[in-house]
Amino acid sequence: MKVLTIKQAVERVNSGKSLKGVVLDKNSMKQVNVRDAMVLAREGIVIPEENIYYDDSEIEYDEDIDELTITSGIVNLSWEEKARRAER
Repeated sequence: MKVLTIKQAVERVNSGKSLKGVVLDKNSMKQVNVRDAMVLAREGIVIPEENIYYDDSEIEYDEDIDELTITSGIVNLSWEEKARRAER
C-alpha cells in the first residue's frame, strides 16, 4: 500500500489517476478542506465529517438557493418515490 497525504491524493485524482492501493496519511486527515473531501469521495474515500472544514469566504453566493423556502414539515417518502424523484 502506498501512503499519500491528502494533497497528494487530490492531485492524483485531479490528474485522472486511481487511488486503488492508496492509504491516506493519518496526520494529513486531521483537517480536510471540504472541496478536497468531495474530490476524494468521488473516488470512494470518505473523510469523517468531524475532520472536514470550510471557510465561509470560499462559498459563493447563489441567488437561487437564497430564495428557497425551507419547510419545517417532515417528509416521509418511500424508496420508490425517492428513486422516481431522482430520475427527474
